[in-house]
Amino acid sequence: MEELGLGPNGGLIYCMEHLGENLDDWLTEELENFLDDDYLIFDCPGQIELFSHLPVLKNFAEHLKKKNFNVCAVYLLDSQFITDVTKFISGCMASLSAMIKLELPHVNILSKMDLVKNRRDIEDYLNPEHRIILLGLNLMMPPQFEKLNKVLAELVDEYSMVSFVPLDLRKESSIHYVLSQIDNCIQYGEDVDLKVKDFDPEDPDIDAGCD
Repeated sequence: MEELGLGPNGGLIYCMEHLGENLDDWLTEELENFLDDDYLIFDCPGQIELFSHLPVLKNFAEHLKKKNFNVCAVYLLDSQFITDVTKFISGCMASLSAMIKLELPHVNILSKMDLVKNRRDIEDYLNPEHRIILLGLNLMMPPQFEKLNKVLAELVDEYSMVSFVPLDLRKESSIHYVLSQIDNCIQYGEDVDLKVKDFDPEDPDIDAGCD
């Protein structure tokens, strides 16, 4: 990276773009090692520009879909980041930007809930309401920002899909709930259930056909 004069972020973007240009050379071969019902998780870098400005990850997802994979994006936001409404708006905008850019089914997760001392402090942020967001912004920002606050609150309200699922690693039920949300997005397991039912020996139609 020193030869190209790139820093950490620039180097990461350079590497991701290089990988994106050579998906057929490495990813296709790797995917051939997995079965139809395998569940793959790609842990992506956290730099927001990869999701909001560049087509690298969108092309990556499109490549997976062409290989008949059901794909969804899981966006993790640190719960410690949601300490006030201004930080919450920042997190919402980043999540919304990724949702629009990737054009994928999307699950937003509020991670590290086990570090939250008072769950009530962030209840309003799990399913944000326009009124509460606007009130909080107006209380924390100077009066000259009221019009901007109104637009931001309306934007979050318009894209009501921006809601967060809390993840507490101490609770098995929380992990299962998050997983169920992801499974629902990618319809994981539905094809398997259908195949089993199609060949259920107790099906009266099948029994009738065997007589």
